[in-house]
Amino acid sequence: MDLLVDWRDAHGAIHGDRVLAEVSGEGWDGRIKARVLEVKGRGEIPLPGTLQKQPWGWRVVPLEPRLPQVIAVPPTDLAEDGELVSVKLDADPEAKQLRGTVVARLGKKTDLKIENKLTAALFNLRTVFPDAVMRELAPFPTSISPEWSQGREDLRETLTCTVDPPTAKDFDDAISLEVLPRSEGGGWLLGVHIADVSHYVAEGGPLDEEARLRGTSVYFPDEAIPMIPDRLSGDLCSLREGVDRLTMTAWMTLSPDLDVVETRLSESVIRSARRLTYDEVKEASIDLSTRKRAELGESLCSLLDESLVLSRRLTEIRLGRGALNLDTEEAEFIFDAEGRPVDARRYPRHDAHRMIEEFMLLANEAVAQFFTRKKVPTIYRIHDEPDPLKLEIFAEVTRTFGLLKPKEVPTPEHLNAMLDKIRGGPLEAMINTLLLRSLKRAEYSAENIGHAGLALQDYLHFTSPIRRYPDLIVHRLLRKVLRGERLPEALQSHLAVLAKGASDAEQKATEAERENDKWKACLLMKSRVGQRFQGRIQGFSAKVAFITLDAPFVEVGVPLTALGGNFWIDEHRTKATGLRGTVVLTIGDAVEVEITAVDEDLRRISAWVTEAKAQDAHGKAFRFVPTLAAPALLREGDLEKPRRGRSQTQETRARREPAPKGRPPKKVRETTGKSREAHPKPPKGSVRGVGKRKGR
Repeated sequence: MDLLVDWRDAHGAIHGDRVLAEVSGEGWDGRIKARVLEVKGRGEIPLPGTLQKQPWGWRVVPLEPRLPQVIAVPPTDLAEDGELVSVKLDADPEAKQLRGTVVARLGKKTDLKIENKLTAALFNLRTVFPDAVMRELAPFPTSISPEWSQGREDLRETLTCTVDPPTAKDFDDAISLEVLPRSEGGGWLLGVHIADVSHYVAEGGPLDEEARLRGTSVYFPDEAIPMIPDRLSGDLCSLREGVDRLTMTAWMTLSPDLDVVETRLSESVIRSARRLTYDEVKEASIDLSTRKRAELGESLCSLLDESLVLSRRLTEIRLGRGALNLDTEEAEFIFDAEGRPVDARRYPRHDAHRMIEEFMLLANEAVAQFFTRKKVPTIYRIHDEPDPLKLEIFAEVTRTFGLLKPKEVPTPEHLNAMLDKIRGGPLEAMINTLLLRSLKRAEYSAENIGHAGLALQDYLHFTSPIRRYPDLIVHRLLRKVLRGERLPEALQSHLAVLAKGASDAEQKATEAERENDKWKACLLMKSRVGQRFQGRIQGFSAKVAFITLDAPFVEVGVPLTALGGNFWIDEHRTKATGLRGTVVLTIGDAVEVEITAVDEDLRRISAWVTEAKAQDAHGKAFRFVPTLAAPALLREGDLEKPRRGRSQTQETRARREPAPKGRPPKKVRETTGKSREAHPKPPKGSVRGVGKRKGR
């Protein structure tokens, strides 16, 4: 579990230290607080930073924002002044000056894709496979041997295809669909065929251990750090077009009413007929392009047409049972021939994406129900119910915008209706952001408590064993059950440990991907300082308004001090009010900004608002042109969360409320008198003295 430590209770500890801590209470948000009692030692993970030569010696300036101190290092031949290096801290936690040793050169700031190296170093991502792993892979043949196919269900003559993004390098899922004759009751036989990675990854071997430590593949916009080597992920396990591949298949028989009347799981071998992209499916079966349909052929087009019809009906049923229909916007970076970012746009999503998602959801649920019925332990994908207090705060905000009626409660039905109403509008970003804040994070667990976001009691991850370790574990357990093999002792507790590690690895990978996106945005915008762009307010922190630009689709930060006047944020962080309440800026408002600076080291793009659509104190819209009252540069402490002992709204109200009139009570006068005695009046001429003002 995580403990919240205030910097005043850190006992001199820095980010990455191993410490002994004591639970000290509970924070404003229910998180358990602690104080550090002793620093046991420095972190052993090398830190990335910039090597600098000073008159007194050498130092490294860390790239980690949570480590503001410089690190003194001895002279090194590994790198030159100004280059990026990895430095390992000395183990002594009592030293007042951080010291370390340069252990590797990472490159120069101008190197191509250097941001990927630095992101991996910042988050301690494993990028090189050990020799033992490569030795384990060496005996594998270049193609599927006939012995491996024996005893498996032979589906090589069944029409199957993969559908992935155009940039995908590994294909771990394929689909097949058969329309059942009406004489047999009608319906569909859906097959979801997943790469059988567990056939190649021996349990307890070097490859299995490395996959466990990585937990997941990490995807940057222009590069991937795979969970398993490319020899498997991009070749033997990848369901490539026209070649035999080993798979685990989930067969689901659906009635005309879309009830899953039968589920059958098997070890299989397939031969994918075609590798398709989402846009190809859209072109053939949504846009009905004659040329594309002729290219794909009648059989494949019929499969795609029927799949789209089925998936749309599955979406209706999923939303009808209370699953949230929350679409988040993602940025897609465009690179030039040299690999440098030249543009960023919203990642386009359409029914071809949703088709594959619906089929994968159905397969994941079917496999989870299989384990539940058999009472076999496994790793589930769980999503706890949202915090009622946070959900009510969200409902309170949405009611102010008229999206929920005064007496409506935020049930899944009401939330989905509201999300459909705002989709594509100016409020979509704000509502999605606020709703995500009120929901808990999905994670892996050996205890099945259900998935609230999908409104399912049984759910797990089965469909991506190439890139997720829990899926690999599910495949391994499924094979044991299908073959009637004995399950290991203390399986439940072992799975609980693996689930916690997988959840932590997933969170680290998500943070690394976000940080890399910020880095790419900085590289894209550093040549555009001084240019103006249209955008919308995405959110607020205590000191910054975050703006998402329309094109390129990146986020920039505007310090509130750059808006002119004294602006304050409401307690729900949905609006900024300033100039004595006469200007109100809300999430979703359209603005024009000018880029003022790009800081690659902190991954921040600074801007100031040149024009905004705002409201006055009476809610009337008007064009607001701010006066630049302070430098529009984000500083180190600007993005820190406000302290919640007293809300910013309360502080602002306290500043504006007049002082109480009349003589203070006797107790107050006595206390004040004692306070004055404790702090005597400073002598004449002291800088602390307060002189009389003339003319009053």
